[in-house]
Amino acid sequence: MKNSNKSLPNDPLTGMTINELGKKFRDRLITCKEVTSIYFKRIRILNPHLHAYIYTDEERGLIWADGIDKLFSCGVDLGPLMGIPVAIKDICSVNEMPTTNGSQINSADLTGPEGNLVKRLKSLGCVILGKTHTVEFALGATGLNKYKGTPKNPWDENIHRMPGGSSSGSAVAVASGLAAFAIGTDTGGSVRIPASLNGIVGLKTTKNRWPTDGIFPLSPTLDTPGPIARNVKDTKLIFNTYNGTIMDQKPIKLDGMTFGKLKEPFTSNLDPEVEQAYEIVCSKLVKLGANIEELVIPEANEKAVLFPAIVGSEIVSAFGKDRFIKNVEKMDPVTGNRAKLGLNVSSFEYIEAKKRHLELEDIACKYFSKYDALISPTTVMQALEVDKSTIGGELHERSLLASANTQPVNIFGLCGISFPIHNLLNNKDNKTLPIGLQIICSKNEDEKAVEIALALENYLGEPQLPDVSKFL
Repeated sequence: MKNSNKSLPNDPLTGMTINELGKKFRDRLITCKEVTSIYFKRIRILNPHLHAYIYTDEERGLIWADGIDKLFSCGVDLGPLMGIPVAIKDICSVNEMPTTNGSQINSADLTGPEGNLVKRLKSLGCVILGKTHTVEFALGATGLNKYKGTPKNPWDENIHRMPGGSSSGSAVAVASGLAAFAIGTDTGGSVRIPASLNGIVGLKTTKNRWPTDGIFPLSPTLDTPGPIARNVKDTKLIFNTYNGTIMDQKPIKLDGMTFGKLKEPFTSNLDPEVEQAYEIVCSKLVKLGANIEELVIPEANEKAVLFPAIVGSEIVSAFGKDRFIKNVEKMDPVTGNRAKLGLNVSSFEYIEAKKRHLELEDIACKYFSKYDALISPTTVMQALEVDKSTIGGELHERSLLASANTQPVNIFGLCGISFPIHNLLNNKDNKTLPIGLQIICSKNEDEKAVEIALALENYLGEPQLPDVSKFL
């Protein structure tokens, strides 16, 4: 039996930013407990349709929110994220919540106890709503998970489409108004890809900007946690607040900036609508006074060799070889097949791959002596149908290209942000599925990537969100 649309409360962030919601807390116009209750009600109604969350704890969440309200009433202010409800990807450990790593294999011990990232969010006063679905062990870009379930992309109520992975549930939760923001992780695109396919914003941080303890160690070399949010304004607030940096930087001007417009392999295999939106946003940048130069980076193709050598070896190492061999056949076939590649990598090949990764970091940094940022489509395609993307499906091989444009950023040791651009297409029926623009900046220039995206958002407008009432 479907719920009545009238029973679904409005998203608490409708028409406002996280910063503005926080101001309402401080002005006593609404309480954290009231907002948290609304999110939990939306989750109860929508999650059976969308499957964004694998676990929620309403009782504990409301107790925490009530405690935040008491702190507000005592004059305690923990910062701009105080009282803001957040969703956590289920490869991150949270005290008193189970960790499955998206797997039927018992692996919580590999993730370990709650780490510094979650502890920091708690210290800032965030309210943790629950754990979101992920691709098994975060090893996959489509968002599909055979055993734990695949979240439904909220932009199509009729067809189950790829949510993108591996932070699938985190992106679906944010796009659907089931969390104010979410935490994802990005080893080869796992924050940017689901952000792109769900029409929201995802920031891939520079390695070591955010801690990875308490997170399943898919690849200690490449793993990077990052925020997934509705818009760039919220992303900036989350990133800067977490880092304890000053919020009042002067807005960046796109006029006079030089962008490297990435060509092959980043423009190979593009959906026509993705190509069209990419060309339109480049023309918009030129109108704003930016310089656009086409750029080919042949080293980007090395991802095909380096990624399986590094990530495959490191996931096998995380388990230990004997435990891995014992459990690999219990994994989702796509995950298992990718992970098994690590068994065939010699120690020499692994060391050489790590060495080349560091060389590519140096090579990539040199591009930024000329370019303020590099740009490309985040994903080469829009969200594909899940049924056609499974093993044996007619679009399975194409679905594996979901990380084609994001993996090089990890291999090069850079940072990047995905910003929605599908609204640039003139589609009267508003049927266009989300498309993302990837803005790539040099190592440790995360703030610059965010500021460039913010300048674009201020010019183009905030991203649209899907009408999730259609699922009821």
